[in-house]
Amino acid sequence: MRPRAAVFAFHDVVPASRLADVPPAHRPYALDPREFRAHLLAAADSPRRAVAVSRVPGELGGGFFSLTFDDGAASDYEYAFPALVELGLRATFFVVPTRIDRPGQVTWAQVREMLAAGMEIGSHSMTHPFLDGLDEQAVRREFGDSKRLLEDRLGAPVHAASLPHGWERPALAPLLAELGYRVFCTSRVGWWHPGDPPLSMARVGVRRGMPVEEFAAIVDAQRGALWRLRTVDAAKNAAKACLGRRRWSRLRAPVLALWYRDGNER
Repeated sequence: MRPRAAVFAFHDVVPASRLADVPPAHRPYALDPREFRAHLLAAADSPRRAVAVSRVPGELGGGFFSLTFDDGAASDYEYAFPALVELGLRATFFVVPTRIDRPGQVTWAQVREMLAAGMEIGSHSMTHPFLDGLDEQAVRREFGDSKRLLEDRLGAPVHAASLPHGWERPALAPLLAELGYRVFCTSRVGWWHPGDPPLSMARVGVRRGMPVEEFAAIVDAQRGALWRLRTVDAAKNAAKACLGRRRWSRLRAPVLALWYRDGNER
């Protein structure tokens, strides 16, 4: 079997009492702190190593995994960061620099503290747009300007970026390479294999209610561990193609809640 590894995508980590504060489209991905900690404990117990996502293309074997966080929510610092430090796990945080210091988002001081503690900071674009509706110049601004701003404010290079909203745009890789990125994380579900295109990296989204046993099996890249999530992802992509972005956006939360719930019950 080819060496392979998982790159995970987390979002909000909030207690159930604060779930209403999370945007409806993000709630399926909002983990309770106890649930999140259980996942991290499973990761820490794995014989595999946690690596920053920009290091993934240089890993020739499969004895690792990568933890990433999208959006730059305040819970990244409040809940995720301390748990990662406690368990000795490294992660990559993708932030939207124009949102930093806003209510509900991380602050520049917090981002600097996370960076100093060994976490990686990447770009989640400048304004969090839908990329499929942008021309090349707009995409260049989103990821070129955000990279420069983060590097100027943090005094450290930014090598990785991630896709906002989950709607991809064709032919992004050459532009991202020109801007100086090594890795671009998408929302497609899949494994990382050595030699895969690093500027179109698949990830595994961690949703509320994902069994710890399933998460641990994916960390260890066990055979068949992604079967359920890949099946749901294929159905989701077919629905997106049929419905288009606007109609899918309206139906997304209830449809995915049904699909994932049914998958967990089988």
